[in-house]
Order: sequence, then structure tokens, then C-alpha cells
Amino acid sequence: MRIFLLPLTTRQALVYCQRNTSKPLARLSIVDRITKKASETWAKWEQAEKGWQKQIVTYGNRGLQRIPYQEWALKSFPPTNATLQAEQVTNGEKFDVLYPGNIMSKEDVPKVLARLARERKQLHFNRFIGSMVGLPFTIPFALIPVIPNIPFFYVAYRCWSHWRALKGSDHLDFIIDHRLFRLVSSDTIENLYRRFAPGLEDSFEFVTRSQVDEGTDKKEEIILPAGAHVEVAKKLEVPELSGEVERAIWQVERAFAKEAKAQEQKQIGNGSQDTVVDEKHDERR
Repeated sequence: MRIFLLPLTTRQALVYCQRNTSKPLARLSIVDRITKKASETWAKWEQAEKGWQKQIVTYGNRGLQRIPYQEWALKSFPPTNATLQAEQVTNGEKFDVLYPGNIMSKEDVPKVLARLARERKQLHFNRFIGSMVGLPFTIPFALIPVIPNIPFFYVAYRCWSHWRALKGSDHLDFIIDHRLFRLVSSDTIENLYRRFAPGLEDSFEFVTRSQVDEGTDKKEEIILPAGAHVEVAKKLEVPELSGEVERAIWQVERAFAKEAKAQEQKQIGNGSQDTVVDEKHDERR
């Protein structure tokens, strides 16, 4: 198992856990078997040229694109158990954490991992419970003929997704608490960032909540540009990273665009208020 830490901006980073070779089907858990079957069905529907299956996949993929990349990151960590954890501690097992040492400091890596593991635990727990509560209310939709019970499957998926993210956060938290990681500044990753982010050496900064509230943090900049996902996955020889990086960059750029638009509207609003004040002042004169 390897952990990749890829800075997206000067304060945000994507974390991805590459698991070992998948287990044979006979050893998969019931949940994993259901997940595998669902993935195969989804892939089959994607091949449809038209019809309700194609429409469901189209809208479904749009929805999946909007699930926070942090949630996907936590889901990449496999669930663990007490027996496995005891073996890992006893054997002194270490997992490589690959990161670009030319972009971020070694000291910031554990901080980024710890933040991902701990800050979203309560959120995923609350939403897991909420999804569980909502499941019974979607059962009546099964009475609609022709198409499957889409609301039920959606809520069930979100329930599973939050559960996996919660278990992933527990696993990552355990790795951090017991120092079961080894920091490796990969030359391959460093060269990727030299290509995509020239002039941004040592630009990543771990920012605390208080720094953001007080306004003492530096202006955030995008490090990995759109389209970088293909080369990142190719150079690191991890095909599944392509979709993860593409989704994360899309979400970051979307958030940047939304913030820029809000700032622009705020400036326009302030300008309009100033104009009104000047007009009233002229009337009084």
C-alpha cells in the first residue's frame, strides 16, 4: 500500500491510497462483492447509446463529479480491523507517503494527512446516519414501473460512501497515530511539479483555521493546472489517479471561479452604494 500526496493549490492537496493487488473474488467481503457488481453494471450502462440507462449514467456521473475530492480520498483507504492493526504495529510495517519535496516541506505532510483523517470524521458520521434514516422513505418509489428505484439506490450509495469515508478516516488516523508511514520525496513527482508549476518551489503552506479567519494567510494559487491528470497518472504509473486528479482539479477551479465571481459582485455592490451616496450628497447641495 502506497499513499500519494499531490498539492493542488498552495494550501490544498489530494491524498490517494494505492492498495495492494486486489483479493480474489472468493475472499471479497459481501460489501465488496456488491460494490464490484454495481461497478460492472454501471460500466455496462455507460456503453448504452441511448435510453434511460444512458441518461441515468450521464446525470449520475455529474453527481459523482461533485462529491468532494476529500471524500474520494478517504474512500481510497481500505477498511481495517483490530487484528490487522495489531499485526501492522507488531511487524513495524511502514507505508510510503510519496510527495513533492520541492513544493512542500517534510513537516507539513503529516499535518495534511492528519487534517484529512480527523476534520471530516463527524461530518461523514452524521451524513451516514442521515442516509440510513432516509433509506426507508425511498422504498415507495419502487412502485413506479419500468425504471429502477433510483432514489433508493442514490441514498444507499451515499450511505455506503459516507461509511467507507468514515472507515478510511479511521484507518488513516491509525497510521498517523502509530507513525506507520515513511516520507518519500519522489524524483518523479518532483519533476512533474517542475514541469507544471515552474517558479512555485516551496509554495505549499499548511494553513490553520485561525490564519484564515484572521486573514494572515497568503493568497491561494493553483499549482496543478487542468489537463495535468493524464501525465500525472502516466508518469506515476497509477492509472486510477487520472480520474482522481481530474475531479479534484475541476472542483478546485470551480471553487476559485465561484469565489472570484462573489468578489466581483461584492465590488459592484460597493460601487453602487458609493454612487447612491454621491447622488444623495449632490441632491443636498
